[in-house]
Amino acid sequence: MTRPVVVPALAALVLAGCDETAPRVPHTVSVSPAHAVVNAVGDTVPYRAQVRDADGSVIHEADIRWSSGDERIATVSGAGVATVTGHGSTSIRASHGALSGSGQLDVVLDPARLARVAGESQTAPGLSRLPVNPAVRVEDASGVPVPGIDVRFGTAFGSGSVDPEDAVSDSLGIASTRWTLGLREGEQRMRAWIDNVSIEFTATATTPDLTITTTELARARADVAYRATLSYLGRHAPPLTWSVTGGSPPPGIVLDSTGVLFGTATEPGLADFTVTVRDAQGNRDSRALTLQVCDRPLQVEPGAVLILGRADFSPCPPLLPGGDEGDRYRVATLQSRVFGSGALPVVTVAVRAIGGTSASGRRIVAAGSGPAGHVSGTDVAQALQALPPSLAAGVRIAETTARHRATLFAEARQLIRSLGPEAILPDKRSAAAAAASARSAPPARSAASDRRALQTPPERLLLVPYRSGASCSPPGPAPVPALLVGHSDHLAIYQDSVQRDSIPVAAGHAQAVLDYYTAYGAETISEFFGDVPDINGDGRVNVFVSPVVGDDVAAFVWPGDFLAKSRCAVSNEMELVYYNENLFSALGAPEGARHFLALPTMVHEVKHIVSAYRGSLTNSSQPEWIEEGTAEIASEISSRKAMEAAGGVARGAMLDRDAYPPRDGSIVTPDNYGMLVSLARTTISYIAAVNSIAGNYSQGHNYYGTSWHFHRFLGDAYGGAAQRAEGELFRALSDAELLVGVAGIEEVTGKPIAVLLEEYATAMMMNGTDGARPERSFRTYDFPSATFQLFRSGSQPEGLYPWPVTGAAPAPFRTDIHIGFLAPGGIRFHDFESDGSGAGIELDVSADPFPGLRVVIVRMR
Repeated sequence: MTRPVVVPALAALVLAGCDETAPRVPHTVSVSPAHAVVNAVGDTVPYRAQVRDADGSVIHEADIRWSSGDERIATVSGAGVATVTGHGSTSIRASHGALSGSGQLDVVLDPARLARVAGESQTAPGLSRLPVNPAVRVEDASGVPVPGIDVRFGTAFGSGSVDPEDAVSDSLGIASTRWTLGLREGEQRMRAWIDNVSIEFTATATTPDLTITTTELARARADVAYRATLSYLGRHAPPLTWSVTGGSPPPGIVLDSTGVLFGTATEPGLADFTVTVRDAQGNRDSRALTLQVCDRPLQVEPGAVLILGRADFSPCPPLLPGGDEGDRYRVATLQSRVFGSGALPVVTVAVRAIGGTSASGRRIVAAGSGPAGHVSGTDVAQALQALPPSLAAGVRIAETTARHRATLFAEARQLIRSLGPEAILPDKRSAAAAAASARSAPPARSAASDRRALQTPPERLLLVPYRSGASCSPPGPAPVPALLVGHSDHLAIYQDSVQRDSIPVAAGHAQAVLDYYTAYGAETISEFFGDVPDINGDGRVNVFVSPVVGDDVAAFVWPGDFLAKSRCAVSNEMELVYYNENLFSALGAPEGARHFLALPTMVHEVKHIVSAYRGSLTNSSQPEWIEEGTAEIASEISSRKAMEAAGGVARGAMLDRDAYPPRDGSIVTPDNYGMLVSLARTTISYIAAVNSIAGNYSQGHNYYGTSWHFHRFLGDAYGGAAQRAEGELFRALSDAELLVGVAGIEEVTGKPIAVLLEEYATAMMMNGTDGARPERSFRTYDFPSATFQLFRSGSQPEGLYPWPVTGAAPAPFRTDIHIGFLAPGGIRFHDFESDGSGAGIELDVSADPFPGLRVVIVRMR
């Protein structure tokens, strides 16, 4: 029989695999908790360790050895209980043979008290630094030092100083500072604290030693006499002798033996030098000083203009020389950026008088305020009440209409953008006529003489009333009947049939609007903005007097009416102006309620039709402030034409208060109403606390007035308004094929907007004054004179045009601070007049944040 062969190694493996009692091999050691945080010495943390094999099973019988990474922070027992001994972080380690694991222990002691460790109860001369620095130890509740704690220091009594005011406790829990005593003799106190825990140090100040107390010198100015007396305190034996012992004062400035720096610096610059004072016994003290010599005073001849940026105010602000009695300056701070977001910057004009009778004293003039009676942003209602009633009524409606139009146009742009320009109906005027209109302005002749024969408009139309938020989806709102009230070759006025039954538009009032537009409006629109589109082929603009126009809204254009009805069920497929019946009624209202806003408003709205149609086709609508500013130009120009026709001042001539003498006790007439509204709205805008040409930033301010004013400047300065040639400029600004917005203005004028605003501010500052007129200026309005009679006697806003924040009379050369808000495209004006004494006034202008700060200075006389 053959016996089996057994391989020894294989047999051993087989036997081992079958023996469940074989020892397991340790693989890892884990410790819990993995991370613990405690806050007091003596606290304990029990740790637990487990030894596991490769399969992760716990080996319960394994021996563990415990140790601490830093026994200054914690110790650990053989059972794994850690006991806190100090502040910091350490590891608690468990070992089994060559294997180990650990847990993190962070000891963050809570500071509970401060203890003095040095510097208490010292005695030293006043104004001297104590020889031993006051020091405290930060401790927890058990008295254990706590490092890494921020300790604050400050004087509690005695007007001394500490340095530093903050210190962090070191590894021993100690923080310290340097204490310089104040002048007061006797007990002085200093305090150290953390949160609600504090402790005081006391010291005794004796009579100070001889000490120079001058630490800073007032600025000097090249070519301006300078004088500063150095000061000192302390025990000394007279006489005292002063000298320069290091460096030298600026050329032209010397220090005499009595401690007076005087002379006239010859050049701007910075000088560092050391002065020393000695008494008869040899006691002395030295002080390092710096004297800044600023640039020479500004040399501004009467009528000259300076434009400064932020860099011109560093390191020294400019100085307006005292000169002779009656020398007068106008200073404007302006935001040269038209758009902005976020909080409005606060602009500060700090005036510092140098010598003279007004050099002492100081007052702060806050935003929107001024001398008694000055109309500010908080009382614009007062300005409205001060207008003649017949003008105030129209201005109120015009102001509330502005807010409504902004919302309506934004809604229309969004609607047309979503449908695309292909949804816009084509202009049915002949292509040749349209091209000729776009190329050049028409000759000076009646617009009616150039029009083809038109059919009589229908007596009745079915119109879909505008409703905010209405959907373009069919079927849309039901149309309402509108009945013809009157018509011309340019307009057809309809009234809602239901409204007409109760409040009919008088035929005479409708005819007055038709006649005004025919005589002055149609030609203005054609000359300044181009021909009116004709998408329904009737050759007229239809006017819909409807109750959907709110009581406080004058009129509006809804660009959705340019859309094909197949694309938008709410469209009326025509050029349509919605009108408030109240405007017609006001033409025949009793004295006090009568106004003539209906006349220029029609021109304003037809201008919107022209530009809104072009903008819809090209998806390049003008910003609201430009659109409304140029629409106000349309109203104003039609009024200037009407005034000329009535025998008043010619359109291109300089208009002042004599242009509208009182008639029947009022300056207000139908022909001048559009011009007066523009002047009144400009006044209201610029007497508000905050103004802007591009946005509404304060109660009472509306950019209709300021934007009209800015565009009037463009027309006068760049369009040749005095020669009646500005129509070409405004046609270019309205050309949808050119750049729109600020870029379009820059393209047409060839100037950056920042430069245009500087020129605009200068033109405002010089308008109506005795100074030489700047190259770019207003040439058709003397605004100080023209605005003077707008308001009832005794109610004229203080300051007059341009309504300086310093008030009606120039501010003297005294130390003041003028603070206010400056919106994008906004301007604040200040007037100053010298009494001939002193060196002048420094103007330190600052704003934060303010990247577009510009300061314009004009010498008035």
